[in-house]
Amino acid sequence: MMQRRSMHPRIMRIITLLGIFSALLLLFVFRLVHLQILQHDEWALRSTKNHVSKRVLDMKRGNIYDRNGQELAISVDTWSVFIFTREIKSLPEAANLLSTVLPMSREEIISKVGDRSGYIMIYKDLEPNLAMKIQRLGIPGVNLESHYRRYYPQKQLAANLIGFIGGEKKGLEGLEMLFDKTLRGYPGLAVQEDISLSESGPAKMRVVTPPMGGSNIHISIDNYIQHTLESELAILMKNYDPIDATAIVMDPHTGEILGLACLPSYDINNFGEAKPEHRRNRSATDIFEPGSCMKIFAVASALENKKADRGTRFYCRGFGEINGRRVRCHGAHGLVDMDKAIAESCNAAMVQISQMIEPAMLYRTYKNFGFGDPTGVEVIAESNGIFKPPSRWSGFSATSLSIGQELAVTGLQLVQAYSAVANGGTLIKPRLLRRISSPDTELSQEFSREDIRRVLPEENARWLRRMLMGVVEGGTGSMAMLENYTVGGKTSTAQKANPKGGYFNDKVVVSFIGMAPALDPKIVLFVACNEP
Repeated sequence: MMQRRSMHPRIMRIITLLGIFSALLLLFVFRLVHLQILQHDEWALRSTKNHVSKRVLDMKRGNIYDRNGQELAISVDTWSVFIFTREIKSLPEAANLLSTVLPMSREEIISKVGDRSGYIMIYKDLEPNLAMKIQRLGIPGVNLESHYRRYYPQKQLAANLIGFIGGEKKGLEGLEMLFDKTLRGYPGLAVQEDISLSESGPAKMRVVTPPMGGSNIHISIDNYIQHTLESELAILMKNYDPIDATAIVMDPHTGEILGLACLPSYDINNFGEAKPEHRRNRSATDIFEPGSCMKIFAVASALENKKADRGTRFYCRGFGEINGRRVRCHGAHGLVDMDKAIAESCNAAMVQISQMIEPAMLYRTYKNFGFGDPTGVEVIAESNGIFKPPSRWSGFSATSLSIGQELAVTGLQLVQAYSAVANGGTLIKPRLLRRISSPDTELSQEFSREDIRRVLPEENARWLRRMLMGVVEGGTGSMAMLENYTVGGKTSTAQKANPKGGYFNDKVVVSFIGMAPALDPKIVLFVACNEP
């Protein structure tokens, strides 16, 4: 009995120790399982952190297409050549083989590597056919990586509109900048194991996050119309030597811009060689006093406010006069009605019309047609133009405005306003974007017409279109006549404002804005020539 009681504490100690050891063993096993299985990737990466480099995988930027699917901006496959120094058996031999394909000498390749070690890029933007030749050589330690280079297959076509991307593949101008987030996509990430601690052989590349390509944008520009505009402007530039020239074609029923050309221009693929002023989209950024093409809106104001009608007549003595100040006309037209006043671009008639309309009425009409506000089209740095409120007008301002002075507009504003006349009286937003499409699926986002407001009754719009047709068929715009189509439009030769006051006698902006067919227009066209 005494012996059994004396052994009891010893047994208890053994049991206690066994329990402690068992608990420690279980804890050790649990921790080992946790490290080996649940945290395997993390610790594997940590164990080789001095031998692992992260590689950014290039994403494919979305393309830009015209309305018919013609490529305007694309991302083309190119290759970079890398030398992995750990796997190179003989750098001179590898350089000798590479020099038979690359536009680099053996010495240049060796110098590029120098004393460095690791994964070294020796050439960028290699064409795919040359990359295949290098691949066939099978040089140990020479690797190829694909990436994308932006390319503009139409070169200078619509260059001022499309813009370009910079070294970090970020849009810097034009549509490339405006839709950068849509086009750009997202880069991927891979891990390059430069040295394997557990095995020999070639290094491994493991993709952690695959790249995601950007979406494509489809714009309203028609490649054929755009090419025609630029070709005709090139002839104009050659024959008349202006500072610059601009042309715009728009569908007045949808607001889609079918063509937008600015010269001088540049090859987008070599944008770094272009002058900044040649890269500017002058149709949206540059403003000018429009001159006689504004007369139709003064007439619209008189009609809207019932201050005149089609039978109203005016007498022209070769000038108009208000407050002792004369506005010269280019001839004494005698008695003219509204139609002839527009057809002959009679300043005297416009002086009389401006006296019929209260300043607030004229201001409201011009404002309704969009003057003084940006059109909202998808371009960078669009100007509002200049259009002062009546509180800042002089006693002569209404007359000046009726003949297109004391305000400054962009070509896009004029096209938008004339499109309202062409489509029956609705001001609509000009637009370039038709569709955004996903790079990997058939999903797409469509864009359609956006009405702003009603600015004319249909009857008045129809009458104004007939007036504009009279300008071409028997007035100052006769050179715009076409054999198979009726054309309506308005010419303008506007003196340029002198910053010191008044106007230059020898500096003008010559323009024409028209529509065809005249009575049921399908297009509105604007052409301007700066200081011919």
